[in-house]
Amino acid sequence: MITLRYIVRRVAYMLLTIYIAATLDFLLPRMVPGNPALIILITKYAGEFNPNQLKIIEGELNLRGTLWQQYVGYLGSIIHGNLGPSYYYYPESVTQIIITRLPWTLFLLGTAMIISVVIGVIIGSYSGWKRGYSDSFLQAFSIGLTSLPYFWLALIFQLVFAVMLVINGQHLFPVAQAYSINVHQGFNLRFIESVLHHAALPLITLIITTFPGFALLMRNTVVTVLDEDYLVLAKAKGLSINTIRKRYVNKNAMLPVSTSIALAFASIVGGAFLVEEVFSYPGIGYTLFTAVTVSDYPLIEGIFLVITLTVILANFAVDLIYAYLDPRVVLK
Repeated sequence: MITLRYIVRRVAYMLLTIYIAATLDFLLPRMVPGNPALIILITKYAGEFNPNQLKIIEGELNLRGTLWQQYVGYLGSIIHGNLGPSYYYYPESVTQIIITRLPWTLFLLGTAMIISVVIGVIIGSYSGWKRGYSDSFLQAFSIGLTSLPYFWLALIFQLVFAVMLVINGQHLFPVAQAYSINVHQGFNLRFIESVLHHAALPLITLIITTFPGFALLMRNTVVTVLDEDYLVLAKAKGLSINTIRKRYVNKNAMLPVSTSIALAFASIVGGAFLVEEVFSYPGIGYTLFTAVTVSDYPLIEGIFLVITLTVILANFAVDLIYAYLDPRVVLK
């Protein structure tokens, strides 16, 4: 059950968390040395510019005045939904960049998350139900896969399947990017095939290193549920094994898994950044890496703000879903 008092209190906590995250988001990039306005002018005009141009660019980028004045201007821009222009992609705005890059990351993460949860739940349910040698092997195998670094596995897959393997004079998978440059971007079969072909290796990398965590959690929860008294009663009533497994074991074991999805999403986001960088996948992670290397403060701040909002909202949604799935939980 969910009470109005809980929702109001949780929303207040969310707003406070967002404010703290926005403050850190403002301060951390400014600890990096260098003047981004000067970098823009040097890049675009090869060092041939006058001081007035520098002052104009600094004003547009909110770099004029004291740090406190910049901070107040930054908070005001966020409230009005204006994240400012990007330093590196100037004069393109941060909002435009995030809108164009975010769908690629959501596609990659969303697909990897759904497939990982399905595979992990199926394997974990089987492993917990059939305890024995196969269970021990699956546990060791899952722990081994979970410990693999995202970027290392991505590099191995890229080297083997995108560089070394050649069939009929063509590489098995593309090395980088989200789709081929010779296809028209739009809702057509050729473009969709190109997107899926380019996303195959990043998806496989994320799935292989993600589903074992769900499998281990599901397995441990199933083992715990099997010792509950209501299962003894279900067996005494003469219910079939399949009925007990579906209605009593798997249904109750899914509750902790649903809670862990939001936490796993936050960790996958960090891994996806490295995977996107390896495959030059044009998502938020690759864009963030570029922004950090060129000291693009507004873009760094905007991306971190989006990540913070996503994780906070995901945790809040999981709390509500958990209370809905389990009537015994009271959020007040």
